Amino acid sequence: MRLLPTQPFTHYRHNEVRDLAWAIGSPGLLPGVSMAPDDSWYAHLLKAYQPRLQQLDRNPALLLHHCRHCRRLGQYFEALWHFFLLDYPGFQVLGFNRQQVVAGRTMGAFDFLLWDHHRQRIEHWELAVKFYLITDMSAPQDSALGINPCDRLRRKLDHMQQHQLQLSEHAEVRAALKAEGLLPVKKRLLLKGRLFYPEGSMLPKQPGHDYGRWGYELPGPGFMPQQKLGWMTGGRVTTELRDRQNYQNEDGSWYVRVDENWNKEK
Repeated sequence: MRLLPTQPFTHYRHNEVRDLAWAIGSPGLLPGVSMAPDDSWYAHLLKAYQPRLQQLDRNPALLLHHCRHCRRLGQYFEALWHFFLLDYPGFQVLGFNRQQVVAGRTMGAFDFLLWDHHRQRIEHWELAVKFYLITDMSAPQDSALGINPCDRLRRKLDHMQQHQLQLSEHAEVRAALKAEGLLPVKKRLLLKGRLFYPEGSMLPKQPGHDYGRWGYELPGPGFMPQQKLGWMTGGRVTTELRDRQNYQNEDGSWYVRVDENWNKEK
């Protein structure tokens, strides 16, 4: 059986530690995206942080405390990265979810402004974790929809690249950041998640990203429904079944079931 991208993280006992390892080291959702690191960058961070992950798996109290308030998946993903950046000596957090206000007007917010000690520079990072169902195999990126079909991959990617990551390019914002000594010289788009391909369709020869299947029928035996915070690496089974539900089996395979009217809402 082909090794799935979630499987290298399953040896961690605690959900939060496993999710932290996945947040750092899993491949990017899309290869070759402008401003997105390549997967070797994520792999390097994961390797350097491996001893600390093993410590946290023995005693996760600090990580559990940091994530205790998280109820939404995006918030949880950001909290995991925030913990890593505070904990890992290679970076210094200069701003987290920093609202940029100029002359009383909010211009936007930075997910992270940070100092990279190795490269000796300030960087601006924007983060997102997304799970998309591909509805047209001939145009996968343009047809990828979320379980909430109003969420579209193309729209999200455009917003991150053309708006969120361009915040420091506004003249007023640039001047304000420069005055504070916070002007970034590097931008990074950290987009993680999973793409789900239609049941029965041909998969790409080398997907290079975390993937699953989707369909209208219930999955086969062994698939367990996951809570929303379990969508990254599993291990959070729920008894609350929905018409649109994410499932995982013991082999690490993923399946999303949606109702027949799911994509008619978009």
